[in-house]
Amino acid sequence: MKRMFMVVCIAVAFAAGIVQAEEVVNYTVMEGENVQTIAGKFNITVEELTVSNGLGEEEFVAGAVIIVPPKHATGFYNPDTHVYTVAAGDDLYAVAKRFSTTVEKIKADNKLKSDEIQPGEALAIGH
Repeated sequence: MKRMFMVVCIAVAFAAGIVQAEEVVNYTVMEGENVQTIAGKFNITVEELTVSNGLGEEEFVAGAVIIVPPKHATGFYNPDTHVYTVAAGDDLYAVAKRFSTTVEKIKADNKLKSDEIQPGEALAIGH
């Protein structure tokens, strides 16, 4: 019983330090935070955070609601045009998961013949 309690305590301690989003997270920037501390909290790069939000580092201010991308599918999404710009390391499965859709729907909407996507490629994401 003691051993199980210790294992649970260790797991909780590790989980409290770094969060890695499996889904898109809407996050409100807290007083005293900046883009570096938020990126560290979610175990992503500053670049992934700034590109996903289309913001400069100085625009991450207290009270701002930002998008924290999952570890994959970190490209920029423009909500006005519903276009997602593929980032290095993205794959269709991760992009589909980020937007709660399917690989097949993204392929059909963009007339893709394979599952291969390239950084910089623009994908229409139907909503």
